[in-house]
Amino acid sequence: MLAEDPDQILTEEQKEFSKVIHSSGQDLLTLINDILDLSKVEVGKLEISFEEVNMSEMSQRMKQHFTQVAKHKNLEFTVRSSEEVPPVFNTDEQRLQQIVKNLLSNAFKFTEEGSVAVTFEKASKGDFFGLPLSSYTEDWLKITVVDTGIGIPAEKQQLIFEAFQQADGATMRKYGGTGLGLSISKEFAQLLGGICKVESEEGKGSRFILVIPNLPNGMPEIASGFACF
Repeated sequence: MLAEDPDQILTEEQKEFSKVIHSSGQDLLTLINDILDLSKVEVGKLEISFEEVNMSEMSQRMKQHFTQVAKHKNLEFTVRSSEEVPPVFNTDEQRLQQIVKNLLSNAFKFTEEGSVAVTFEKASKGDFFGLPLSSYTEDWLKITVVDTGIGIPAEKQQLIFEAFQQADGATMRKYGGTGLGLSISKEFAQLLGGICKVESEEGKGSRFILVIPNLPNGMPEIASGFACF
């Protein structure tokens, strides 16, 4: 409200200070929520609710949410959904949204020029081969977030999925953030019965891939031993 200054009583500098205060408050709130989510996962108290998710609405929501971010950074942003994606997919909608938002936020943060793209498609057998639920269902969703950002060295690609970690200290100082987004994405992907992994090369962008199963009857008891690469 202060930043909008409807009565025109603040200087431009004061308005900017108001925006900084608001932004810092939002960052703090996000950090607190992220830490709480990780804590709940660690003690097994995070509730997962499987329900019907409208995939058309999901992709449209991501487009609306990040279009202005792309314009602000002068980046090309595309959202594509394959015709093979079922109109309704059974998973935890809140957790799925949070994973995709985390991956897209991460992509935009580390991309200064070029593009960010997200694709929704039906996963092939090779995408989920060897996962604990691969023999339970063959109906899987694959969501890919690709950017033309700074990329990640091969030796750092496991590290980035750990809590409070980024590629290196210089990256954290330059781009900010807590290093929790990818860790939460990894944990949530496992809770949904799937996997989250990265393919990247330093200086040539990154490709984050999320693969999750369609579970109309909820999580089966056989699910265990999930991994994220």
